[in-house]
Amino acid sequence: MSEGQGFISGQVVIVGGGVAGLEALIALRALLGDRVGVTLVSRDDWFVDRPLTVAEPFGLASAARYPLAEIAAEFDAELVHATVTSVDGTEHQVSCAGGPKLGFETLILAPGARARAPFADAIVFGAAESGRAVKDMLSRLGSGEARSAAFVAPGLTGWLLPLYELAIMTGRELSRANVEGVQLRLITPEERPLMVFGEQGSESVSRLLDAAGVEFVGATGATVRSGEVVLGATGESVAVDCVVTMPLLSGPSLAGVPATPPDDFIPVDEFGRVVGLADVYAAGDAVDFPVKQGGLAAQQADAVVAHLAAARYGASDDAAPFRPVLRGMLLTGGEPRFMRSGVAGADPDVPGAWFPLWWPPTKIAGRHLAPYLQKRGDEEGFGLPPAGFIDIDIPLTSSTLPG
Repeated sequence: MSEGQGFISGQVVIVGGGVAGLEALIALRALLGDRVGVTLVSRDDWFVDRPLTVAEPFGLASAARYPLAEIAAEFDAELVHATVTSVDGTEHQVSCAGGPKLGFETLILAPGARARAPFADAIVFGAAESGRAVKDMLSRLGSGEARSAAFVAPGLTGWLLPLYELAIMTGRELSRANVEGVQLRLITPEERPLMVFGEQGSESVSRLLDAAGVEFVGATGATVRSGEVVLGATGESVAVDCVVTMPLLSGPSLAGVPATPPDDFIPVDEFGRVVGLADVYAAGDAVDFPVKQGGLAAQQADAVVAHLAAARYGASDDAAPFRPVLRGMLLTGGEPRFMRSGVAGADPDVPGAWFPLWWPPTKIAGRHLAPYLQKRGDEEGFGLPPAGFIDIDIPLTSSTLPG
């Protein structure tokens, strides 16, 4: 694609090499084959299976890393290493920092969210060297140098499951090492543990926290200062030796792309069409959906591609809107817990289980990306699901969504 070109018939530009971007790429080839040209724009060279990075400090797993150049080539896409800074909807172009302008017929924005540290005196999991920092914290707690740790959720927007995993696995690690007397707390604005999974899922997580020796402090915002956590509900100051938190997220801030205050996420409709821009879609953490999770990002990308294929190419009559079904594999330091969002009266006996509730049973539950990554990561993979296996989709509802 030449620099400075505008509208190019049949050209789809995907911005972002994360879950949503790769799910969109693979789905495009599955639905449209070679009927479209695809350009994948990413500032990164690698796709990282980030959900598994939470297990690395405990020596329980390693997050796989895949070169984007190989994935792009496998699906006949041009890879452009660049950071997109703006979109010109009229000219059908995207501009890149210090790079080319790329023309498109259809644009799929999946650049992810911007992350920043909510507190200065805390380990922000997901930031550079945070895995090493958690490992150092475990060493301090195990040796007696530190005697307390708080796992603090900065807000409700985003994805808090890794914070629960870190707390539970820390408790189990200390128990296995016969370390006693360490105070562990999980502090969150949620009224119940992981309430996004509904009442029964929350009760299951509550039992896991209790078994790991983690005190749950809910319905509480918190501020972290050096050596203490101030609880917003009461103003009480709690002395702590270590604090672990998650990043605060905001939208990608692309010139020419609308943003929803206060956090500037991209407004989209149920098919992922960006409000106010023709031929532009968005999916993943960049859009204005409060839960930021890989499986949901993949579902959003699937809705985008199905609509695009039907509306522009007549290639699919299955342009179903995004109807979120939340699947979460909770790592515990033992057997993982498989959790799925539920509604009253639907699948009431299986809100969470020690056995898989979807296939393949991976952290990233994407229709196209999950099987692809399993095939790349393991020659045999998981194969076909067991005889009699049923995967029932149960949507998230207003009663479980944050806010």
